[in-house]
Amino acid sequence: MKTREYVCSSHTISGVMPGNPVASRHGFAERVEACAAAGYTGMCLHFRDYAEQRARGFGDGELRAILDAHGMKHVSVEFLTDWFMDGEAGLISRRNEETAFRAAAAFGAKVINVGPDLGERGISLETMQRKFRDLCGRAVEHGHSIALELVAWGNVRDVDTALAIIGDIPNAGLVIDSWHVFRAGVPLADLKRIAANRILCVQVNDAGKVPVGQRSAETMNRSLCGQGAFDLSAFAATLDDMGVAAPFSVEVISPELAALGRNEAAKISFDTARDCFS
Repeated sequence: MKTREYVCSSHTISGVMPGNPVASRHGFAERVEACAAAGYTGMCLHFRDYAEQRARGFGDGELRAILDAHGMKHVSVEFLTDWFMDGEAGLISRRNEETAFRAAAAFGAKVINVGPDLGERGISLETMQRKFRDLCGRAVEHGHSIALELVAWGNVRDVDTALAIIGDIPNAGLVIDSWHVFRAGVPLADLKRIAANRILCVQVNDAGKVPVGQRSAETMNRSLCGQGAFDLSAFAATLDDMGVAAPFSVEVISPELAALGRNEAAKISFDTARDCFS
């Protein structure tokens, strides 16, 4: 049986919902300690989290030492948006990008996760391809890879589009999230057309059999692994057969999970994922 390692996504342990004024209501060191105690060997940290820790007086070396002391060997950074935009939105994204690059360097992360156009703004495939290549070109100067997430709404919701955007860029890959795969209706067989080394991040979670409301709203009410209707066994088996090496990042966005204490959130998210995929 494959020995699987698990990463704790920022939203799983933050204690807040996306869009909150702060990245987390729990201290940085306390979150890392809780993840390690639960069994996680990695964390996906938001670039906003990094900025907040620096504002609180933490130095880059101090943040890295906390991660290292607790065995967090799989560390990545999320979640850059609007990298394909011009104008004011593009300027804001470039500032966030620089923060993400600094965060990755501080945390010892090699991969930065980015999103597609989630605002239905009609960004063309050609623009996405050109802007993504530019982004990867800037990232490679810092030693980082860029992972584009396939999302169940927006303009990258199928394998063909995702592959067309990352092309042959050496430091480019994809984020494959079980929620988005199943809610977008992506056949698991389609995943096999992606080279295993191009899947840089795998995110796992669950949901009910029947979608409820708009996907952009429903994604804020995910279930713990094994507590929904997704065929997560087939999802994992497909990735294993492909030879995907990325650990599974548990990303459960949920008001119920956010309301828990950090230790309980870390433990229940890890235990359900381990039980589901063991």
